[in-house]
Amino acid sequence: MDEQNLAQFLVRRIEKTPEKVFLRFEEQRVTYEGLYKRVARAAGGFSELGIGKGDKVCVMLDNSPEYVDVWFGLTCIGAILVPINVHLKGAGLQYILTHSDCKAMIVDEMYLARISPCLSSLPKDVKIMIQTKDQAFSYSNRYSSLKDIFTYSESEWPSLDFSGVAINSILYTSGTTGPPKGVMLSHAAYINAAQAFSERMVGVRFDDTLLTTLPLFHINAQAHTVLGGIHSNATVALSKRFSASRFWEEVCYHQATIFNSLGSMIPILCKQPEQENDHDNPARITACAATPERFWKQFEERFKIKIVEGYGLTETSGFCVSNPLDKRKVPSIGKPFPFVETKIADENGKRLQVGEVGEILIRSLKKHTFMEGYYKMPDKTEEAMLEGWFRTGDLGYADEDGYMYFCDRLKQCIRRRGENISSWEVEKVINAHPKVLESAAVGVPSEVGEEDVKVYVILRKGEHLPYEEFIKWCEERMAYFMVPRYVQYVDSFPKTATERVQKFKLKEEGIGNAWDREQAMGRIEKK
Repeated sequence: MDEQNLAQFLVRRIEKTPEKVFLRFEEQRVTYEGLYKRVARAAGGFSELGIGKGDKVCVMLDNSPEYVDVWFGLTCIGAILVPINVHLKGAGLQYILTHSDCKAMIVDEMYLARISPCLSSLPKDVKIMIQTKDQAFSYSNRYSSLKDIFTYSESEWPSLDFSGVAINSILYTSGTTGPPKGVMLSHAAYINAAQAFSERMVGVRFDDTLLTTLPLFHINAQAHTVLGGIHSNATVALSKRFSASRFWEEVCYHQATIFNSLGSMIPILCKQPEQENDHDNPARITACAATPERFWKQFEERFKIKIVEGYGLTETSGFCVSNPLDKRKVPSIGKPFPFVETKIADENGKRLQVGEVGEILIRSLKKHTFMEGYYKMPDKTEEAMLEGWFRTGDLGYADEDGYMYFCDRLKQCIRRRGENISSWEVEKVINAHPKVLESAAVGVPSEVGEEDVKVYVILRKGEHLPYEEFIKWCEERMAYFMVPRYVQYVDSFPKTATERVQKFKLKEEGIGNAWDREQAMGRIEKK
């Protein structure tokens, strides 16, 4: 496996089923043979532009066939893809563009206004290619059209003379503290992740269609849907983004049998108005992470789709733990893949007993299947490791059968009056309220030291929930020390493109204008 690079992996799959449809996107269809031709043109175009082995290319595009062409075109010449979250702007965007040492950038026209202020911090020879549908788009000396890359006449792939352990991409994490870290993933890591997902986690069949609404700047869509589909010579269906109101229409339109989801998507879909034909869809499996236990059975019974719960991080090349298809345990995240070892440990790395909560540590038993480190951050790479184990920063426990359970982010635990409070447990109770759509719990400074619990709550459309009624619900369902002191109703949360709530931004707001239970209840009692 170490000797095979991702380009060679692609060629072998393309040769098996050249006439089969590889990609469905809106009304477009691309066969495996068509993919070969598109990638050959892209690779030739990039080479003509002077991009070569080891060069970093930042890509800020929405999901599209062109994104796939760019990724694989760069792959064929040994260049390195640096996917950019399309929601980034300002200092966060500028940091990645500068830190990544990119030689070129590929940007959708709609994001050009965000890129422009960052250009002064980049070398003047950085090439910028714009994707646009406007034929009359005006280009300056620094800009060119991405279409020029795809019009290159090359019909054959270039010589694939680089190792499978070479870096294929640098994915910047959206961590909760400090600047983003660039996770370096090798060709071998992607190939291994695709195989493990396809064969072990969901059992992809030749006639399957794998749909993703997750972005291609994320490891999930890349390694599992796109490459997982290619590994089994299945069909991949790509959506621009997740839309609850259009989701099942897309599933049916593409005849998708497998789709990847995130925990937040499951309750959002469950809270859509029920339809008589909810179960009338072609999907049989969704590969998910962080599924709320309350919605697990409800989702499966309503939509007749099996949830396969798993766990992984960008650093582990995506899923590395999952429930066996035939022996699932709700709400477990499952067991480690055969090439992965896990343990629940205390702060010193000592293995804890069954049922004890500690940090989830992971290590791969196969070389080059996890990250090769953080780009230009050897100190952070060293900090993330403990005697060969990767420190996930997540809390969990294992049962007597070896199944693992996620509890919370280690840094999202709230410390109040000597008690460690799981934000996940607080949110679980609050999200069960029929008037609540979504919630997020964080710790805010307390006048007596440590923290108090603050919750941000999004109510369902048209609902009204008095604070006192909300608190009563919590008091009846959670330990006294978990009951929120501060409550703030909001319309939305700051989120990453993969629907993770950016709690560090909520914490930065502090108490703000939140309703204060202790102050309000005190006034009520005095009356």
